[in-house]
Amino acid sequence: VLSFLSQHGLKETAAECERLGATVQAFVVDCSKREEIYSAAEKVKKEIGDVSILVNNAGVITAADLLSTQDHQIERMFEVNILAHIWTTRAFLPTMMNNNRGHIVTVASAAGHFVTSFMVAY
Repeated sequence: VLSFLSQHGLKETAAECERLGATVQAFVVDCSKREEIYSAAEKVKKEIGDVSILVNNAGVITAADLLSTQDHQIERMFEVNILAHIWTTRAFLPTMMNNNRGHIVTVASAAGHFVTSFMVAY
């Protein structure tokens, strides 16, 4: 299962996964919006099943220094780089705990020039 902010990025990533032999379900989700994450997580649970691997791979950066970075850019970085990881973890961790199995990988990288949300396996 893939989640991306943009349809274009989602299609590219899904196509690459399919070329590698994976079956793909894809959702467009703005991971800076908690309710979109929770809604997508519920769809995944209902349509696909329990998640045993969650990869939090969301990231945005602003290349400007702190004083040149606008307030809304700082807020966006916090929403995507921190809060989105918390919301996705909260959405999937309880089921992992109930099933007594699962893994969560959170990626942090300065290479995060684009936004992606989460990938899950079942």
